[in-house]
Amino acid sequence: MDRVTTFCRLRASLAPLVRPVLEHVAPIRWVAMKWLTRRQPAEVQIGGLAYAVHPADFGVTFEIASTGDYEPVTRAACAAALKPGDTFIDIGAHVGLFTVPASAVVGATGHVIAFEPSPDNRLLLEANTKRHGCDNVEVVAAAVADRSGEMTLSQSRINTGDHQLGETRGRSGVRVQVVSLDQWLASRSLVPDVIKMDVQGAEPLVLAGMKELLGGDRPLQVLLEFAPSMLRAAGSDPLRLLEGLQANGFVLHIIDERRADTILASPTDIMGACPSRGYVNLHAMRSAM
Repeated sequence: MDRVTTFCRLRASLAPLVRPVLEHVAPIRWVAMKWLTRRQPAEVQIGGLAYAVHPADFGVTFEIASTGDYEPVTRAACAAALKPGDTFIDIGAHVGLFTVPASAVVGATGHVIAFEPSPDNRLLLEANTKRHGCDNVEVVAAAVADRSGEMTLSQSRINTGDHQLGETRGRSGVRVQVVSLDQWLASRSLVPDVIKMDVQGAEPLVLAGMKELLGGDRPLQVLLEFAPSMLRAAGSDPLRLLEGLQANGFVLHIIDERRADTILASPTDIMGACPSRGYVNLHAMRSAM
């Protein structure tokens, strides 16, 4: 955990400075990606499970190669929120670091729905679920948004977990399917117990497409990455997002990877806890109303 804590502190302070250079200065990016490819593995072990990953990745793979773990407190909180028979929705499933453990927890009577629009990420996700015999997992080749149709997924050159819905200057785009979660769940007659979303600033779109679910009165837990700078760049008000969750009966907690703790927090507390260009992971919980 000490290595994870140190890494989190360094990332919070250095990533906002380093990321723009790697994204936009081609010669430096070329050297960095060559170095990563030699340094980082194509397979990692976390929590006793093996995962195929992208070697040339300054995101998830870099964190695992540097610390031997990835967001351990958040992954533990997600697993603890689930029980056998539950339905888990993984929005932005990447290579399956949340999907695969959730599959084991919910068991044969449960369901795991893993949404992943990136073709490259999805290949690894499917390989990892197949490898671990996750027969209760359905991988969906779509992003989640406020409607059904198509959108552009802007792809990061350096971080396979940082692809973003919508046009982003300086990034190549690929057209992907998008779905409204309310509509998709209704078509399958499914009701989720736990939702995890990591969608790089598209959270307001996801939430807008699940108004019926959010406005309901049954228990629901949502784990999400909250990055005010990304939300503002997408034209959204970060504080309003938090207040909207609270208005729908959710109690908010900050998942503190540095202190290995979960902290009850108000929307104002959360805004104050976010680095200017960084993020925090949140755990929003609603009991029966």
